[in-house]
Amino acid sequence: MDISYIGLVFALLLLIFPILIFLQLKLKLIGQLFTSFGRMIVQLSLMGMWLEFLFTQEISWLTLIWMVVMVSNAVFTLRGRLKFQRHILLPIIATALATTSLVLMPWILIMVIRPQPIFSPEFAIPIYGMVLGNSMNSLALAMERFESGMSDNWRAYYTRLSLGANLWEAALPTFRKAMHASLLPQLLSVASMGVVSLPGMMTGQILGGASPLVAIKYQMMIMIAIFSGVCLTDYLGIRLYLRKRFDIYYLPKEDK
Repeated sequence: MDISYIGLVFALLLLIFPILIFLQLKLKLIGQLFTSFGRMIVQLSLMGMWLEFLFTQEISWLTLIWMVVMVSNAVFTLRGRLKFQRHILLPIIATALATTSLVLMPWILIMVIRPQPIFSPEFAIPIYGMVLGNSMNSLALAMERFESGMSDNWRAYYTRLSLGANLWEAALPTFRKAMHASLLPQLLSVASMGVVSLPGMMTGQILGGASPLVAIKYQMMIMIAIFSGVCLTDYLGIRLYLRKRFDIYYLPKEDK
């Protein structure tokens, strides 16, 4: 069932409640609220027209180009979000996200869904968007936790080095904590799915008229893909960061 433009206007009227709360608490967020939702409306409208064109044409090479644009935007967005060691982050983030994309997406499209054509935009782009978005956010959390963990525990790191540990062994406890911190929210989300919450992809398919059983299978697939992508991206990102963060003597490089 489609939503009319009048229906969207009524949906926007729900923003009256946060605006009233902002006014009552004197939170200076009303301007940002209008800016954020204005940008969302413009960006999603443009994206809707672009995806409508892609889905109509079903040109595989155009889909691949758009996926490259998506990962490029994710790389620069993530680099802008992280505030440490920014001079070495770009190739690290690009390699981690690109590797995850090259491993997961062909597997999902060729081995699991098998659309015709293989890189059909109506399958490739939504699935890739969910995997990429979650991987980007989780990598930001993992690398922030790893950097802060190292910065807060240099004494323990140097102690392990003095006892004969190599770089990997000395950094491994912090590596474990960073991976645990980034992956635990994903696992909790997976564990609560279906009982506590109905996930967005499944809900969207049901609202679009798909069978609940078909929607469930797609949701299972996307959650497996998202968690695998998050785990692989976090691991690769921190491993690559570890190599660039320290010199040949296992000493931390200065932040430029």
